[in-house]
Amino acid sequence: MLEIPNEIEPILEVRDLTKHFTSGNIFTRHVVRAVEGASFKLHRGKVVALVGESGSGKSTIVRMLARLYQPTRGEILFEGKNSLEGNDRLPLKMYRSRVQMIFQDPFSSLNPVHKVGYHIERPLRLYGMFLGYHGKAAIEQQVGELLKRVSLTPVEEFRNKYPHQLSGGQRQRVAIARALAVEPDVILADEPVSMLDVSIRMGVLNLMAELRDKQGIAFLYVTHDIASARYFADETLVMYAGRIVEGAPSEDLIQSPKHPYTQLLLASVPDPSRGLRTGVSVDKGEVPDLASVGVGCPFAARCPHVMDVCRKAMPPVTTLPDKRWVRCYLYENGVPQTQMKANGVAARQAV
Repeated sequence: MLEIPNEIEPILEVRDLTKHFTSGNIFTRHVVRAVEGASFKLHRGKVVALVGESGSGKSTIVRMLARLYQPTRGEILFEGKNSLEGNDRLPLKMYRSRVQMIFQDPFSSLNPVHKVGYHIERPLRLYGMFLGYHGKAAIEQQVGELLKRVSLTPVEEFRNKYPHQLSGGQRQRVAIARALAVEPDVILADEPVSMLDVSIRMGVLNLMAELRDKQGIAFLYVTHDIASARYFADETLVMYAGRIVEGAPSEDLIQSPKHPYTQLLLASVPDPSRGLRTGVSVDKGEVPDLASVGVGCPFAARCPHVMDVCRKAMPPVTTLPDKRWVRCYLYENGVPQTQMKANGVAARQAV
């Protein structure tokens, strides 16, 4: 299990988190290894980005942390206590009041038959016993404060609107205000800007950055957009076929990717001048079927540096300098640094 040293205790820690789904019928059963052995930490006032292709298992991790999926195994530690089992585990309702989720689609996450005010009032009423908001006047006042906090003013105008009367960015701000209503310590943001126009994505990211800085909220930011991860996140984790294969400070990962998949992912960023350059090939197949992933590295079939050992066993975690780590036999077996540097340069050029 990976242990990354930090100066302060994490607010949320994930240890060996695993989720398997079964598919098929009574005659044929398949195990889909959606997430395998994920371990990481979230700290107050910090953002961890989880990036990877569609189908890599990012959203499954978020749903386990939100307690929408029950993990197959592993631990979710909130303030040092296992939220999944044990006599001292945090009650589910209390856990959900402190770990909130922002969904990808702001329209489908809001009930179209209710006004904005209702969506923000509901968590206040459900969790009022924990938060100290009692009575209609106190709740209405807090709703107004939350709308101001996410820059939806004038308050009375937005309070009485329906979701279909708002823009995509405004709907996502309502979803953020709803999450903030219960005063969470952690926010799980699952592709929160991917369905918004490019022109308003920055506004939502800046709002979340303000919440991080002013309120010390810890964010898990799930995205397939490495550029936004670079802008918003302090640390970036790269996920492939259910495995987290690399982790590093965001800028370091972008400037010098270590894992061949990270290099390929960066090389896939659209660049009109790529035809004039040589680098990592991006035409190396697709994400494997998670029901057919073998015992070795899941990236072996696409990797330009694959070795026999890659198909026999999953690479262990190799700790690198400057709070970096990677799961790759290239580093454990000491591949010449000139080869790795060349790959890193090619990937950086592609960005």
